[in-house]
Amino acid sequence: MRIPINLNDYKEPTTAPIGKYDILIASCDEAKTRAAGKPQFVLSIGFEGHPEFQNMRHYLGIPSDMDDADAMGFKALGLRRFLTLFGQPVPKDGLDTEQLAMQLVGARAKADVILEKETDSQGNEKPDGRVFNRLVVPRLRDESQAAGARVSPTPPKR
Repeated sequence: MRIPINLNDYKEPTTAPIGKYDILIASCDEAKTRAAGKPQFVLSIGFEGHPEFQNMRHYLGIPSDMDDADAMGFKALGLRRFLTLFGQPVPKDGLDTEQLAMQLVGARAKADVILEKETDSQGNEKPDGRVFNRLVVPRLRDESQAAGARVSPTPPKR
C-alpha cells in the first residue's frame, strides 16, 4: 500500500512561552495515581488558536474516602479553584465524577501558563530534559470581597 504523504511536513509541537492564554479542555479522564491508587482526573488542555503548541497535561486530585482530613481539604480546594477558573458550577451536595469529567470537556478559560523542566526521581532538573507547559490555577479571590460584602475602612490615624 502506498500512502501519499510527505513526513517532512510534520513538525514537533512546541511549548508556549510563559504568558496568559485562552485554553480549552480537550479531554478529561478518571484515573488512579501510580503510587497510591487514589482517584484523579487527567486532563489534556489545549491552546486556542495555537495548534503549534502541544497540549498541557494537568492532574487534578479527586477527594475520596482514602484521604485523611488534610488531603481531603487540599484536594477539595484544588478542585474548587479549578472549577472556578473554568467557570463551572461548584457542587454543594456531592460529586459525580463521571458527570463532572464529561462536563469539563470543552470548558474554556483565560489562564496563566508557565514552563517547567523535566526532573529526575530526586527532583533535580535533568540537564537535557524536556520542557513542559504547566497551568497556573489561581487561588480564590477573597470571598467576602467577591460577594460584595462591605468591609469597614480603617479609621485614619490622628
